[in-house]
Amino acid sequence: MGELLFDAALVAFHPINLLLVFAGAVLGILFGATPGVSATLSIALLVPLTFGMDAVQGLSFLGGVYCGAIFGGSISSILINVPGTPAAVATMLDGYEMTKQGKAGLALGGAITASFFGGQIGVLVLLFAAPAVAAWALHIRSAEFFWIVVFAMSTVGAIGTGSVVKGLIAAVLGLLLGAVGTHPFTGSLRFTFGEQALYEGFPVIVGIVGLFSISQVLYLCHGKGTDTQLDIPTIGPMWPGWVRMLGVKITYIRSAIIGTFIGLLPGAGADIAAFIGRSEAHRFSKRPDEYGKGSYEAVVGAEAANNAVVGGSLIPMLTLGIPGNAVTAALIGGLLIHGIIPGPRLFVEQPQVIYPFILSLLAANLFFSIAAFGGLKYLAKVVLIPQGVLAPAVAVLSVLGAFSYRNMLADVWLMLFLGVIGYILRRTGFPLAPIILGIILGPLAESNLERVMTIARARRMSLMDYFLQNEVTIVLMVLTIGAVGLSVLREIRHQRSGRGSAPTGDE
Repeated sequence: MGELLFDAALVAFHPINLLLVFAGAVLGILFGATPGVSATLSIALLVPLTFGMDAVQGLSFLGGVYCGAIFGGSISSILINVPGTPAAVATMLDGYEMTKQGKAGLALGGAITASFFGGQIGVLVLLFAAPAVAAWALHIRSAEFFWIVVFAMSTVGAIGTGSVVKGLIAAVLGLLLGAVGTHPFTGSLRFTFGEQALYEGFPVIVGIVGLFSISQVLYLCHGKGTDTQLDIPTIGPMWPGWVRMLGVKITYIRSAIIGTFIGLLPGAGADIAAFIGRSEAHRFSKRPDEYGKGSYEAVVGAEAANNAVVGGSLIPMLTLGIPGNAVTAALIGGLLIHGIIPGPRLFVEQPQVIYPFILSLLAANLFFSIAAFGGLKYLAKVVLIPQGVLAPAVAVLSVLGAFSYRNMLADVWLMLFLGVIGYILRRTGFPLAPIILGIILGPLAESNLERVMTIARARRMSLMDYFLQNEVTIVLMVLTIGAVGLSVLREIRHQRSGRGSAPTGDE
């Protein structure tokens, strides 16, 4: 193993290969920071650039794009309250609040360090434990996965919603939007109103761009065109300092482990990991009241988890040929282009390609961190741009992002419609994050529940009896009930103390 890694390092860290990784990481940051352009779309757009490269160079370049794009989504979410990627919604809840307090640099610094740490942990697990961990992940059945999704939904009360009731209403609205499209088992159409664009379900990217980007544009229209978005004297220093980072070291580690585990699960992704990572950081926090109001720990909890997904999601893709999420599904195209067939024997038959690729991911995490610390102090001044310039710029990027997702004009109209709905909800104090969570997780929960119900009927068991026959499922059920219960108790405690509900993370 040692000799194999040494030979792989010589290939991975060749100057030409490192230059390609750096270029991919920078492009990934730029694409990820653009509202509506996800990591999946970034890789899909840049795969053609690898046609003239050899296998190691092409995969290393795409790996850099993957790592950079997952982090890049946090930039716009922190600076202008517009998430660049679905996973950045969890970061936005506290990151933008820190920006409003003049701590944009600190929020960005926390996102960079957490993304680097979480990304490296995920890659190290991929490097040393890929085959064994992937085999274990195959034992996660529909019942366990359903409760993992429900547990993620239970974080509604802990993602800065303030009012649990409003959070649940928003989540239900998200689940209804998630039910749009073709039924996963019967194939019947639901709530499509004859619109072909909705046959495959409500587009998550379009929903994010509409709810957050367009509603933010409408929000910016409240002020004068010459006003800046925020009245803050400085961006603030970006380096969080060793004392601050060591103070939340457990959050770094916990979220990195959560993200790696979530990445292993087929159908899950960085968005689920970010919400669960933030929720668990909140659960164990010594300062839970700061969440939703500008918590550095919350930013770290979300970012370490969503970047750890990169390494975790590559494990089932490389060892089993099963893409863990949409990004790795796009990345498989890059593998096939270079004649690499994912599967159990990949690490044995083509180690000269796979191990340099994995090592290049370590370099990609380092490079996007260096590029971010070097360049974001200038980019962070976007919060000082006059609203009359920022609002139309965000609007144009939003339209381009929504249209380029599927090249359908209908997606632009859906985006505008959701933008108006999002604006109204924000004005009335409803959080938007649970809606996106419902759109993302609703179809996953429904498809897995349908499978469980089919199996239970075949065994002539009730649904609850089937759930209770597995220890993992029972633990997840207890955690879900506990998460909801803690949220309710926290709101009751706020009301009794005379403080009322905490502000929402979207306000």
